[in-house]
Amino acid sequence: MSLRVVQLNSGSVKPIQYSHIHDSTLTFPYYRENFNIGLTINDYLFNQIPKDKKTNFDTQYTLTNLYPLSTILELNIPHTTASVSAFTSTIKQGTKYIRTDFDKLSAGVVPSTEFNRLSSNYFYTFSISTLSATNNVGTVEKRVGITQTHNNETYHAYISSGLVRFTKFVPDKITAGYPYAAGFKFNIEGDNLNLYATEMYKHNPSPQAQINAIANTTLQTLTSLRIFNNSGASSGTSTYLSGSPVANFTAAVDYATSNFTVNRRIYTKDFKYIPNSYVEYTSSFNADTVDLNTSTSVQHVSNNYFVFGNNYRFTEDGKDIVISADLFPLKNQATLKEYYSKNNHFNGEPNYLNRVYEKIHSGSNQVDGYEKIGLSYNIGTYDMTFKSNKLTYFTTPNSISPYTRLNINDSKIENLGSIPGEQPLLSDKVFKRRTIAKNNSFSDDVKPTYLCSWLSGNQGGETKWVDRYYNSKISSFSNALTGTTFYKTVTSASMSGTEMFDVSSNLVFEPNNDYIYYHIGDQDYENLFKAYDSLTFSKSVEFTNSKNVPIAINKSKQDDEIVFDGDTYGRFTTDHVGDFSVNFWLDSNTFERPFCHKILGNIFGNQGFSIFNTDLVTPNIMLPSGNKILFLNNDLEVYDTLTLTDKDVDINIKGIGRRDNYSNYFVLGENNVIYEFSESSDLVSKYTSIDKNTVIDDFEVSENKITALFNPVSAKKYFEFNTSSNSTPSWSTTSSVSADTVGKKGKIVEVDTTNMIYEVDSENGNGNEVAHLNDDTPIILKQNNPNIPGVSYNFLQKGIQTDNVTNTIVSGLSIKSNIQGVVTNDDNQIIVLHDNNRISILDENRKLLKTRKFCNQITGNRSTEKYIDLIYDFKDNNYEKYILLVETNKNNTQIYKIDYNLKINNVKRLTNVSINSLSHTKTVTSYSYLKKIGANKSRIKVVLSSKPKFTTTGRFTNCKQTIDFDAKQLNAGYNHFFVNVSFQKGLLELYVNGKLYQTNNFEAGKYILDNVLGSGIYIGAVSTPYFLTLANKLRQPGKYFVNGCKMKGLRMYSKPLNYFDILAHYNYHVGDKDVIWSYPLGQRTYVDTIDKLIKFNLPEKISNKYQIDIQNLGITDDKLNDKLKVRIEKELPKITPLFDSIDKLTLT
Repeated sequence: MSLRVVQLNSGSVKPIQYSHIHDSTLTFPYYRENFNIGLTINDYLFNQIPKDKKTNFDTQYTLTNLYPLSTILELNIPHTTASVSAFTSTIKQGTKYIRTDFDKLSAGVVPSTEFNRLSSNYFYTFSISTLSATNNVGTVEKRVGITQTHNNETYHAYISSGLVRFTKFVPDKITAGYPYAAGFKFNIEGDNLNLYATEMYKHNPSPQAQINAIANTTLQTLTSLRIFNNSGASSGTSTYLSGSPVANFTAAVDYATSNFTVNRRIYTKDFKYIPNSYVEYTSSFNADTVDLNTSTSVQHVSNNYFVFGNNYRFTEDGKDIVISADLFPLKNQATLKEYYSKNNHFNGEPNYLNRVYEKIHSGSNQVDGYEKIGLSYNIGTYDMTFKSNKLTYFTTPNSISPYTRLNINDSKIENLGSIPGEQPLLSDKVFKRRTIAKNNSFSDDVKPTYLCSWLSGNQGGETKWVDRYYNSKISSFSNALTGTTFYKTVTSASMSGTEMFDVSSNLVFEPNNDYIYYHIGDQDYENLFKAYDSLTFSKSVEFTNSKNVPIAINKSKQDDEIVFDGDTYGRFTTDHVGDFSVNFWLDSNTFERPFCHKILGNIFGNQGFSIFNTDLVTPNIMLPSGNKILFLNNDLEVYDTLTLTDKDVDINIKGIGRRDNYSNYFVLGENNVIYEFSESSDLVSKYTSIDKNTVIDDFEVSENKITALFNPVSAKKYFEFNTSSNSTPSWSTTSSVSADTVGKKGKIVEVDTTNMIYEVDSENGNGNEVAHLNDDTPIILKQNNPNIPGVSYNFLQKGIQTDNVTNTIVSGLSIKSNIQGVVTNDDNQIIVLHDNNRISILDENRKLLKTRKFCNQITGNRSTEKYIDLIYDFKDNNYEKYILLVETNKNNTQIYKIDYNLKINNVKRLTNVSINSLSHTKTVTSYSYLKKIGANKSRIKVVLSSKPKFTTTGRFTNCKQTIDFDAKQLNAGYNHFFVNVSFQKGLLELYVNGKLYQTNNFEAGKYILDNVLGSGIYIGAVSTPYFLTLANKLRQPGKYFVNGCKMKGLRMYSKPLNYFDILAHYNYHVGDKDVIWSYPLGQRTYVDTIDKLIKFNLPEKISNKYQIDIQNLGITDDKLNDKLKVRIEKELPKITPLFDSIDKLTLT
């Protein structure tokens, strides 16, 4: 019998190539090794020094060594045209960037320190394409085109006379043979770009001739870039980047002068590495929203991997045999009981590496094997659980390898669940059995007593185990337990007069010793609340329905829980003066939309404390009639009438102004005297400085000032009084010589503390001739021909313009419209009353959205005066918006409440009531003032308004502090809020879900005697100074009662609480969690069993559309946001699946 001899070479033994069984874009990196006998093999990186290999059931198993995933697996993404043919980048040479000024169409160079990455003027799009024609030497050339987009128009770069210019292309002219459409010749390596250009001529006879001309033209180095206008004429001689243009490359210096730096991160070669990171997060105000903790996260962590593939499931690919394989990572970061924490105690290994897998248990290398595969691993820790509210006794094992003695600060016991504090009573503690009491040497003659070791912490997140000692002669055990210090070390010299002190802990864990761990929980928090019972002044709160019948109160643990159903509220009175704090949990089925006006508080007027959800609410309407002010609710019913007199002399009202819904109101009398009245019509003060013969064009009431603008507007003279300082500026005037200003008058509006004066139509407007968009851009009612008497045609203009053409609003309005008023709402819509009986709604870009002619509802009689305003209101728990229209003549007044579909919701006729002219009244609902001061919706807005007990100016100036939290970021359900108010320290703080949101500081001590809570606190309803709900005052039962919400844990304390006390209030309802300590006990071996493998599949998509929400940009410019959206939506198809598309893109 003869033996067959087979020579070992690449023909008889083919190399093995591994292919991922599920994803062809995943590749296993390897290098090919050639032997001198002609044999070739593929040496895969995952097979380098494997921990173990086995073959069972015709399947090869490999347990890899510890590797980052990117070492043994890569993404095989080809350099496709789609991924590299276009990218957007800055253009930089040295330290300077190109920047385009499109307003002047000129160029400029800025240093890198001035680079503004939020401006599109710095970004250019590079498009790489292959020239479709062959040049004289028979090669196909690639070109790069450079474009920039501005105002939805694309500017293309081209070359002329050695300089790059930009122009707008007409698309059909590209195909007609404009040669510069072909772009530039280039060389790009990494992020370094060289541009070469040819002279291009526009008048070649054909596209092919032009291409040939390009191919034959001598290359030039582009070292200077200029921008030119459409006509081709230079708009400036400034160069973006300068250098010495040369005809040809003759030296290395030529390359340097033509080198630009770009950013090609879109190239897919940068994405072949698969990340695997150990990531830690920090919580935010929303429990489901977390931020990446970059300081503790670890990139490219190492794992063992289990690789497997069937030996007989292969194909041949040329010279290789391709075997399908799969792999999955093992649980190296898990502790024994599968908690994930950095608990490895071996200093030579990463602290996140808890397990190291060593062996495969599947049977011997055989045809069959074990039914289930086991993987053995070594781990040096054991997990111990400490329950809350109890003492856990434990004994350390005989070995705590790699240690002989372990200090508690090195134990990592705080990694999973330990709670720090600023005193032992409310923090986790450890006690150690001591058979022989230590001889303490902290004092020469007074021996301090050891109390315990406890986890001390601060608000910044730092923690440290410290030992508490106390002087038993001057301090008790309980005092030592509650005393507050933080890492305080006391020397022996000061010990005799010190009650207690802390030092960095000397407690050590030793083998075979007894210890006690106490983990605090909700029972400890309840004891804290009991201890603070004497500080709680909200215990007398009474919850009733709107008829003052007490209601049932639910319990959540030991806290009261109130259900607000639109007929429930609470109230209590207090004589507490000075510092205080407020704690409560609030539940809503959504925080994304407004659900109530005021949550709790007592602000009504100029003083008090309140927490609002939506302060953009206009609960009443003020209409002047003779010397009276009629107060109407939003059902258009008159609920109060105030008669204004000064020493029994009637005050004929010329204009009215109010700072908000509840403050004093100011009245401009016909005698040019300005009066300030309280809510109960008491005269507070009056200002008589203005000359009675001076013509006043406008009257403005702002947060700290009252202003009267004089005629003529061209003189820009006005009277101003600062109500905060009780003074008049030196430049303020009290009179002005009037002039004949036919067709125009002045309006004065405070915008960001600056008085803006506008020239408006004086013939047709009735008070609201100016409105402002959300970015403070004015919408101005102007006269077409202001110098011709009796012209009724006018127009609206967006922004302050020098002519009557730019940015005029004509959409939806006829060229010869007669406009009586304009307002803008919080959605930036422009609402116009025009042509006597028509209302139109336009968007901010002046596009018509809705219009309606009200036919017989509004008379066409021009003798009537019409006034438009806005109403923001709650009905039940629905937030509603309306348009208010007031029409009056000498005998009657008609009031309309109109929804945004321009349907009449309500109408009220006031018979024999004539409303005074409203030409000097900015708003009758307070809307324009509320919008100006930033009133908003869906917030948690804390407002504190206090005044000093004494004054040196004769006027008590209020200190108003506001903290405004966007509630839309919160999840539905319960969220926790805590407010600290300290007049002594001068601070207002808001905590949301245990996190400090904001601190406001004001003058310390000045307002310490103010009784801001003296008028009583209401919960779930709006209060008035008369210990009545606003609903009672408005004669609207249940109005502005909170509906559809729940509150629990309401407590008001007579002092501010510290961070850990606040955290205790938060943790009480969050729920207790165990502490898990992975303590060292030497290396032990355990086995993981693979029960079954389940293929990971992405869940099936209901839709091929996706949404993207980009948060925390901090960009307030709406136009810039829109530009970013357009650019992002343009880039998304490059990185998203082919059939997917964007549904919604949100930038916040």
